[in-house]
Amino acid sequence: MYLASMTWHEFHETASDDLLALVPLGSTEQHGSIGPLGTDFTIPEEMARRLEARYADRLVVLPTMPYGVCPYHTEFSGTIDIGTAALQSVMTSVAVHLMDAGVRRFAFLNGHGGNDPALEAACLRIYGRGGLGAILDWWTIARELDPRWGGGHGGGQEAAVMMALRPDWVRKEKNFVPEEIRSLTPELKSTYGNAIAFKGATVKIIRSTAAFTKTGTFGGGDDSCAKADAAWGREIFEGTVRYLGDFVEEFLKAPLPAAKC
Repeated sequence: MYLASMTWHEFHETASDDLLALVPLGSTEQHGSIGPLGTDFTIPEEMARRLEARYADRLVVLPTMPYGVCPYHTEFSGTIDIGTAALQSVMTSVAVHLMDAGVRRFAFLNGHGGNDPALEAACLRIYGRGGLGAILDWWTIARELDPRWGGGHGGGQEAAVMMALRPDWVRKEKNFVPEEIRSLTPELKSTYGNAIAFKGATVKIIRSTAAFTKTGTFGGGDDSCAKADAAWGREIFEGTVRYLGDFVEEFLKAPLPAAKC
């Protein structure tokens, strides 16, 4: 089911403890030299479509949230940051109103790591009202399922999945620029975002993304956009969707907590 396609009374008759609200969300932000600005919300949206086809009577897919928390990318044109407070307010309000209608299970199918603090706050509110909220960061799940499916930000992994889903959006031959990561010193090596490797441990030195990466790609080791191809992207997408389907089945069995407020 899709919430946007239903009338209010159809949803009123459908909403229950046994229904899972699936919320696809991401961010509108830079994704390296070849990744579209809509990468982070397009992938969860397509994953949600596949899950809806499999569990049409058990879950309701909400309209995709295309904006997220990405203040560190704003030096790259087209990036839109709404901040943690705004996203937390929106996601909490979505959950509260659906809980008022009778839904008590939520899965946030997320495409952007910067969204996590806001989602965690929303899930805690859900729990306090007698529900359960899950955060599904698809790229982390993919890497844990198979190390070959891993990647960083705006690199080959994400570009490959977008090539599988929206081949006309990824213009690799036209736009690819070799990645260039800038470390602060030879011993303070940039690894992932603001993470710095120094003598076997990791510290954070906070900078904007443009300070340490020329193209916007970072954090994937050899995860260059140069190696992105549609076949690899389909493999990542299909494998991750299979896992998400198994998770949905198990999550629907989980006992609900008592309301605390």
